[in-house]
Amino acid sequence: MPAALCRLGFALLIAGAMPALAQEGEGGFARLPQMAPALVACLQAAPGSAATAALPMNHGRALVRLERPDGERRECVAELGPAGRPARVESDRPVGAAPPLPGEGERRFTLRPLCGGAAAVRDEAGTAAGWLNPSACR
Repeated sequence: MPAALCRLGFALLIAGAMPALAQEGEGGFARLPQMAPALVACLQAAPGSAATAALPMNHGRALVRLERPDGERRECVAELGPAGRPARVESDRPVGAAPPLPGEGERRFTLRPLCGGAAAVRDEAGTAAGWLNPSACR
């Protein structure tokens, strides 16, 4: 098979996989129902903030990136409990000029909707947790 044709096939294979990867991450929010308690705990500890990304960590913890109303970026680490139980905030610190996490800021998770395009989010136990807002919602 010619090299150009092989490269084209590889590029098409990668392009076909990209939408699935983007959907799985929910724009910076990996495993959203499992992570919802951490998002809620971090947002309750930082009133008026929006979560811009969340990732699972080792030992049942989650990393949540927050943006405060004044634009300051913060990093919250919360310990996740069993499904249906609240999470506990372990730490909260400024991020400064740290590079963004994958998908950070594409969507915002908040405790109330920011605009009409927001989608309700439920945790693993089916309890209402918050709202995932489109990128245009601020």
